[in-house]
Amino acid sequence: MNGVNIALGYALATYMGLAFYYVENPSAQWRGPLGIALIWPVLMVLVCFILPESPRYLLMKGRVDEAREVVFRLHAIKGDVDNEFAREEFYQMSKQAELDRTMDPGWLEMFRRPSYRKRTLMAMGFAFIGQSTGVLVLNNYGPTIYAALGYDTLYQLIFQCGWISVGIFTNLLGALVMDWTGRRPLLMIGVGGCCVSLILEAAMVSSFAAEATNKAGLEMGVAAAYLFIAVYGMGIDVAGVVFYSELFPNHLRAKGIALSIGTIALTDLVYLQVAATAFANIGWKFYLVFIIISGLGTFFVYFFLPETKNIPLEEMAKLFGDEVAVYAEDLHVDQRTHELIVDEHGVADGGQVHRVATEAGGPLRHPAELDTEKDGIAHAGTVEHVDSTAASKH
Repeated sequence: MNGVNIALGYALATYMGLAFYYVENPSAQWRGPLGIALIWPVLMVLVCFILPESPRYLLMKGRVDEAREVVFRLHAIKGDVDNEFAREEFYQMSKQAELDRTMDPGWLEMFRRPSYRKRTLMAMGFAFIGQSTGVLVLNNYGPTIYAALGYDTLYQLIFQCGWISVGIFTNLLGALVMDWTGRRPLLMIGVGGCCVSLILEAAMVSSFAAEATNKAGLEMGVAAAYLFIAVYGMGIDVAGVVFYSELFPNHLRAKGIALSIGTIALTDLVYLQVAATAFANIGWKFYLVFIIISGLGTFFVYFFLPETKNIPLEEMAKLFGDEVAVYAEDLHVDQRTHELIVDEHGVADGGQVHRVATEAGGPLRHPAELDTEKDGIAHAGTVEHVDSTAASKH
């Protein structure tokens, strides 16, 4: 929903721009939209008081009980007396956090360790490619582009409102299908679709903008811009932010996302600073910069970016050759004893698996099991037992 809300924010800004176009007071025309924009940061501050803290962050800070409370509150399933899903997920999260807390969280480690460097370059590379579609140039200079196509000020503002509004619905569409299609297909559709749209836009502007007599060609120029935001919203805007956050381990996730967002900001800064001069001096040829980079970027996504669909964050390390503490497939709750069972990953012997640990299930345990707690290892309010014997897979 991140992309949906960003698109909604941009849309509200354009709607206010169109609304205040009709205000006669020149000062109110710009003061009004800026004043209204102050409402949303205040709402964000208020929302922060009711949002739960990230359980992975809490685990990395050693606040285990708070993390457990958040996970069980958000992921408890009605009718599941064993809280199987929540217990399995929390156990995996807590074990991976224990491992990640032993790792070096420094900035240099992101580039020094090969697997971390690969993740960082993937994230920063796609962040650069995503903004090199020229999305903010089309957004900020949309009225200028529509003016070049021969439309007056009112139509420029109307087209801009419509352009942003398309992004709301395509972001929502992308969010709904992302876990079905996967991230890579949406990223490829986004980057490749933007490239095709820019080719059409450049062709229409170069062929018909100067004379402004071919109505169909001018309308096609507007349609190409709308097609651009549709594929950008459905692909890059939705899947990009999710992809950045999924790539990095717990101890480097904040830094990884910071580098990704920093790359986005710097890329946009450069393009927006030169856009006015570029449009004034080379006109439609400025689109060629975005066409070339987004065209090459499509191949980058296809050949270099991994698919992260249906992979828990705690298991993302396996894509890059790093250690995974516990695999979700090795966790299950014994319905007889109500214990969470952890099987040894990848070890099977004649239909048997080697049980490496159990986690006691709290109040649902049988009284006889309580006698074993003295031999267990206390872990975050539960009891973990190391077991080297073989047990049947349930």
